Amino acid sequence: MEEQDRVLHVANVGNTGFIIIRDGSIFKKSTPMFHEFNFPIQIVKGDDLSELIEGYTIDLHDGDVIVTATNGLFDNLYEQEIASIISKTLQASLKPQEIAEFLAMRALEVGRSTSIRSPFSDEAQALGYVGYVGGKLDDTQSQVTDTQ
Repeated sequence: MEEQDRVLHVANVGNTGFIIIRDGSIFKKSTPMFHEFNFPIQIVKGDDLSELIEGYTIDLHDGDVIVTATNGLFDNLYEQEIASIISKTLQASLKPQEIAEFLAMRALEVGRSTSIRSPFSDEAQALGYVGYVGGKLDDTQSQVTDTQ
């Protein structure tokens, strides 16, 4: 990467987000934006976008991996699981598109489950939804960018 290419600028709204993985660990991540549990901030006609958008400026290093995705990924996969999948699939020489597809398929698998723990079920239980276990089946889009 050239020096001028090392800065990532992000504008994020709602329940989409990103994680940047550096050396196999979570380096930086976006903050989910919700009115309350399971009720994400969304853009409505007439909204002042400057009040909704969360901006980030991040210095990148060679080898950083950027995962951008919808809540279908982040509700179903723990951050450490995402980092682990990224590390293992990069070692197996998978391409970023293949890694993104693998992440999305794993998230859909958890989303369909009624028994696997997930970040969504942990949050639901913490808020009093006793006995909620499993994933949350939702739209799941992911993109993986390798900065090498």
